[in-house]
Amino acid sequence: MNFDYSSEPKRDIFLIDVKSFYASVECVQRGYDPLTKMLVVMSAGDNTGSGLVLAASPMAKRILGISNVTRGNELPDNPSLEIVPPRMRLYIRENMKINKIYNEYVADQDLHFYSIDESILDCTASLNLFVPDDSLTRSEKRVQLANMIQNKVKKETGLIVTIGIGDNPLLAKLALDNAAKYNSNFVAEWTYENVKETIWNIPTLTDFWGIGSRTEKSLNLMGIRSIEELANCNPWRLKNKFGVIGLQLYHHANGIDRSIISEPYKPIEKSYGNSQVLDRDYVRQEEIETVIREMADQVATRIRKHHCQTMCIHIYIGYSLTEAEKALSRQMKIPATNNTKKLTEHCLQLFRRYYSGKNVRHIGITYKNLIYTENVQLDLFEEPEITEAQEKLDKIVDKIRMKFGFTKLVHAASLKSSGRAIKRSSLLGGHTGGMDGLENEKNE
Repeated sequence: MNFDYSSEPKRDIFLIDVKSFYASVECVQRGYDPLTKMLVVMSAGDNTGSGLVLAASPMAKRILGISNVTRGNELPDNPSLEIVPPRMRLYIRENMKINKIYNEYVADQDLHFYSIDESILDCTASLNLFVPDDSLTRSEKRVQLANMIQNKVKKETGLIVTIGIGDNPLLAKLALDNAAKYNSNFVAEWTYENVKETIWNIPTLTDFWGIGSRTEKSLNLMGIRSIEELANCNPWRLKNKFGVIGLQLYHHANGIDRSIISEPYKPIEKSYGNSQVLDRDYVRQEEIETVIREMADQVATRIRKHHCQTMCIHIYIGYSLTEAEKALSRQMKIPATNNTKKLTEHCLQLFRRYYSGKNVRHIGITYKNLIYTENVQLDLFEEPEITEAQEKLDKIVDKIRMKFGFTKLVHAASLKSSGRAIKRSSLLGGHTGGMDGLENEKNE
């Protein structure tokens, strides 16, 4: 290794995860112990039992082998297992309550919301404030503060949190995912000093943060089959293969992460999109296109709200489990626009070009390559008056929906049984309890 860890930024990073968050919240609400009760949170499906398990309590996972990809008709018949529907607003309220507790230990800029059930705390500035005992080592102070946070969350919410501690965010995340979740006290610490004993011993490449099955296959073709081999590979081989991501993999395999969570991050490119898992398999093209029209409309509203136009559309079509092929993913460059009609036509054109008649269960629409402008690109093949009229129509529709709600003005196709827009307008996070960007929640 060619890294001098003494020159690397050494911070006190806590990555905290609420254990089986949705399921644990439901257990606490019902007076159960979240560690011993067998309970699953399952989305609504059709009458074939095709709902999906969104979360399972630790005991349900361990005893019954239930995971977050289990379908309703695959659940074991066990009288001790309780099945409940999701309540997203409740989970968001509990998330806010928990992060308010975290905020008692760190400043606002040192608290980052990683996901609805994970948060990153940079305790570097506050560690000695809460654990001032100079007779303790830095590691002992970290663990003591972690126990304080665990006890505080348990006392005020009834929930169990797991904490990964590290010298940087990467080490904290790896400690959380690969060690803390399996320790009896739900705490683990990974540091620069034990990279060889911890990171290099992660059992498979895909257990490492940032490495999926495709990247694993590419690494295997290079003769790299473990994190230790990745950490000791020639970094320029990785750069030639993966570009700058290759160098990032090399640094991460050696425990190097120089990001500071308090420093503002500006993404290189932003995109807007939406995706949904359908409540049943859609087998007719007409049904699928109804949902594509709705989603193209909804995402068009979002980019207009942010005063931007897109020059690239992307569609994702996830197939049913009954299909051999998993998904269709395609994108297409287009002239800059935020016009609903044009974007809908482009999405349908792209879908029709590649769709081969398979049963569909998941649809996603994304608009990328955004430009921030109020100027309208005129079409040489369309009269300027028509373009102007369509722009005015979109703005009128946006105003009506913003004031009265999305369901007050929908396309007739959304009234069909295949339509999802009206049903989803009352959801939050795709489940019981938002059409993101349309601000329906302000009326609730």
